[in-house]
Amino acid sequence: MTARFLNLELNDRENERDAEQRVRPGAGFDAADYLTRAEAACRLGEFEPALQLYTRSLERDRTVVRAWVGQVQMLVQLGELREARLWSDKALEVFRDNGELLAAKAQACARLNDRKASFACSDGALQAPGSSPWRWQARGEVLLAAGQPHHEECFRRALGENGTDWFDRLAIARIYAYYQRATNALTYARAALELDATAVAAWFEMANCQMKLGLTAAARTSYEHCLELHSEFRPAQQALDSIHTMSFGTWLRQLLRRRPRR
Repeated sequence: MTARFLNLELNDRENERDAEQRVRPGAGFDAADYLTRAEAACRLGEFEPALQLYTRSLERDRTVVRAWVGQVQMLVQLGELREARLWSDKALEVFRDNGELLAAKAQACARLNDRKASFACSDGALQAPGSSPWRWQARGEVLLAAGQPHHEECFRRALGENGTDWFDRLAIARIYAYYQRATNALTYARAALELDATAVAAWFEMANCQMKLGLTAAARTSYEHCLELHSEFRPAQQALDSIHTMSFGTWLRQLLRRRPRR
């Protein structure tokens, strides 16, 4: 079991105090308060703080299924795939056959290249009572990871569910981006921005897609717009710094080529 997974254990008081300080809790926060803050951090693309906040929510109430699901989703976004699978198993011990948790585990298994488990979990998620955009998003990813058709149909089905918004389109964009489908990802990132032009995370994802497609000038503009909306969004600033470094390197190489040889 890795250090990150151990840090999520609920009985580590020292780690709890450190995490509480990092996420700046308010006095007397309850599970719902932490969950609200976690969801806001998640939608902003701040995965580490969101993970900590979902954990704080569960420390106050272990029955909050959304917090369990959120933990797994954030671990996946942070690339901690084995921990995501372990945490989903832990949650499913408490909430057996829960559709949202099974979808979360399906995504983790898909990215771990465990196709058998990913399909089994996704099947279970779709057969469980209820429905949600998330279950169909996870199904689409399972199909995409396995190189099977109809993943786009699943994503469209996800967006046909009640209550979808710009964030659901961003979630699909991130899935496509993970599997190196930058053009598809860009389409969904733009669709997210059509619904909410102030969505920092969608601007950031669009910029990342533009960079992968070689649209550096457009990416620079998108990263700059992220900072206009949220001046402390460090990933955008780091990306801009990388572009500037790359631009300087290009200029220097061109200058050296123009120098006459002796």
